[in-house]
Amino acid sequence: MRLPRLRIGVFRATVLTAIGLLLVVSCRKSIETSSVEKPVVESVKPAARSLLGATANLAAENQSGKSGFLLLDRGDQALAWRTRLADAAESSIDAQYFLWKNDEAGKIMMQRLMAAADRGVRVRVLVDDSMTESDPRYLATFGAHPNVSVRLYKPFGPKGKSLVMRWLDYASDLKVLNRRMHNKVFVVDGSYSIVGGRNIGNEYFEYIGPFCFRCRDLLAVGPVVESTAAGFDQYWNSDWTVPIEDVISSVPNAGKSRKAWDELVEFATDQDHYPSGFFDLPANFEMAWEAVKNQLYWGNARLLIDAVPPLKGQPENRLGFDQTGKTLLKIMNRSESEVYIQSAYLILLDGGFDALRAANQRGVKIVLSTNSMASDNHLSAFVGYRKQRKEMIKTGAELFEMRPDDHSEEALFSPALLKKYDTKFGLHAKTMVFDGRYTFVGSFNVDPRSVNLNTEMGLLVDSPELAVAVASSIKNDIAPGNSWQLELLAKGKVNWVTRRDGKITEDLKVEPMTTAAQRAAADLLMVVPDKSQL
Repeated sequence: MRLPRLRIGVFRATVLTAIGLLLVVSCRKSIETSSVEKPVVESVKPAARSLLGATANLAAENQSGKSGFLLLDRGDQALAWRTRLADAAESSIDAQYFLWKNDEAGKIMMQRLMAAADRGVRVRVLVDDSMTESDPRYLATFGAHPNVSVRLYKPFGPKGKSLVMRWLDYASDLKVLNRRMHNKVFVVDGSYSIVGGRNIGNEYFEYIGPFCFRCRDLLAVGPVVESTAAGFDQYWNSDWTVPIEDVISSVPNAGKSRKAWDELVEFATDQDHYPSGFFDLPANFEMAWEAVKNQLYWGNARLLIDAVPPLKGQPENRLGFDQTGKTLLKIMNRSESEVYIQSAYLILLDGGFDALRAANQRGVKIVLSTNSMASDNHLSAFVGYRKQRKEMIKTGAELFEMRPDDHSEEALFSPALLKKYDTKFGLHAKTMVFDGRYTFVGSFNVDPRSVNLNTEMGLLVDSPELAVAVASSIKNDIAPGNSWQLELLAKGKVNWVTRRDGKITEDLKVEPMTTAAQRAAADLLMVVPDKSQL
């Protein structure tokens, strides 16, 4: 259902007026981050005599300067490798994430890093402030340890205020605060790193629950790890980061902190707090590494990372921005045979459509994989894509949308658990494969927010073997039972089909597995005028 044009105008005017009035009463803008004094700290260089340094060096010694990669394609193994590396750390752990939730996965990761800090390991944690809780005391407790430093990127609004008032503070300084840090990297002892699309939270590691994400990371050893460590330093030491003790009103004292740390240890010993399959995997780093060290994919690699935005009032130099997106577009425009693009949010700018049409004219096969309305966790982002999907199909690309009952995901859990939580699966991976040779895995969504607003990063790897493995994973994600393929009918309407053995076995004419209310809400959001915020 669409609102009449007159009503839309009144609706917009009313909303804008209300926002304006609320901003007047908003009592504080963002913290002036550039005025906060903090020490410049750099990454620890890898130590050859440490366990992680020695194993990484041994693995890479005959690889002619190439880096090695392990594909972390399932949530349990992605969490397991993070905990194993933290348990084996001897000198440093650097973690940078858009989101670190105070749930089972968040607490387990926090406990592992706290245990490392107790052993004398230096721990640095950098989290974007936009998705922290209104009063992130869990992060303050984390940062109270003498060997742990926590910084927030572009913090806004006093902590302890209501969520509504925090977001009013955000809106009052929108031009500055709307540019968020979406990077995701985990570096241990300067010898191993994990880069990809996962935040720290249950749904990203395939915990059973109401919502569960399909995601992807790469674990790396070799020369590219030094680049990921330098990338972390670039943001850690930027003027936009603020120590958490300068953001919250009070840091817990030693007694309260120790009590909280002990509670974390108790929490982390309960197997019920881990994702399904976690305890079927090798328990420690040495056992796990011995099993996979000869299965790494080797190739030349580079870290794609956007520059830190300039401070307010300084001129913007676009040369450093969106290095991730610009590089991927260049590779896309040079593609010769096939391209797989898997993006949780898929909203193209004009250059994206030009690239798809040009690739089709060159005879390149293009496969696009994204969320359906039923699997998307952000309806507004889905609506931005919905406006474009007919045009995407017209470029000659094959377009697939993930099913919320993805059969490969459902196979990870018992029918009883799926019924108990009424689980819906969604896509969160940000992955591309070009010409069976180049693979990108990172935080970059193919949408205007990743291009123009957020900072992003990812690994670009030149390895045919890795490309085959990742393309195979994406092919499974778009297989019948996991995704629908979208086609255009003669009258220009979208059709969702499932093909098995070349025959259509499912043929749907409306958004599959959605309610009339969901579709009506999407119709209402079609009036959103600015796709740049999506």
